Amino acid sequence: MNVWRFIYSGYSNPFNNMAMDMAMVDIYQRERVPIFRIYGWCPYSFSVGYSQKMNEVLDITACIKDGISFVRRPTGGGIIYHGNEVTYSVVLSSEDIGMPSTVKGCYKKICAFIFNAYCHYGLRPIFAIDSGQIKKEKSTLCFASFEDYDILINGKKIGGNAQKRHKGIIMQHGSIPLSLNYTPVLKYLKEKVYLSSQRTTDLITETGKEVSFDEFRDILKISFIETFGVQLKEGSLTSEEEKIVKAYEEQLIQEKNNVIRDS
Repeated sequence: MNVWRFIYSGYSNPFNNMAMDMAMVDIYQRERVPIFRIYGWCPYSFSVGYSQKMNEVLDITACIKDGISFVRRPTGGGIIYHGNEVTYSVVLSSEDIGMPSTVKGCYKKICAFIFNAYCHYGLRPIFAIDSGQIKKEKSTLCFASFEDYDILINGKKIGGNAQKRHKGIIMQHGSIPLSLNYTPVLKYLKEKVYLSSQRTTDLITETGKEVSFDEFRDILKISFIETFGVQLKEGSLTSEEEKIVKAYEEQLIQEKNNVIRDS
């Protein structure tokens, strides 16, 4: 049985969270052991896609005034506000779970464990490409856009996923909302976005019951094991690995400071 490294890092600040995901690529390059990680955000924060310009998509002055944190992701896509959610990341290469050759095929393969976690609750998820009714739309906000392998429940998008590829290594992470209330934070976006409850949803709304972070974390972990037929070996980072994370964290903090200075 294929053995994966499992890291449960709990709640952390946005800079540490993204630094961890970036460091996992370096760690994989050294060890060639695939990694699955689950984490949360404290404080709640915006993450901005790699190709987005922070001061063009966010009102930086308003964010600073109101204490709203923001960080750049190493992956593409639109802005995400990370609130009451469970976030995951995986780092692997194609041979670890028999990945398809196409990017879209890889999304479908990796997202299967999230798909199956929803099925645990009796929900009927479907990929947008298979729905036959979802028209692709583009927005600076991730949850207002629709891509082929976004997961829909009852025709509404739930969460978002993004990838980075480097020398045959794939890092994918995703946001899975337990509850979703974007109304208070839409004012910080430069683009005027209306996020309709008819187009987006969350786990608590769809299940009709309270689902805690810890509960869904465990369901997600079990689903990962069952979906990919792997063994997860849990452990913390080594002191050397922590140094890699720290270096990336300092880099991300400096970028934020530069954006504030130039705003």
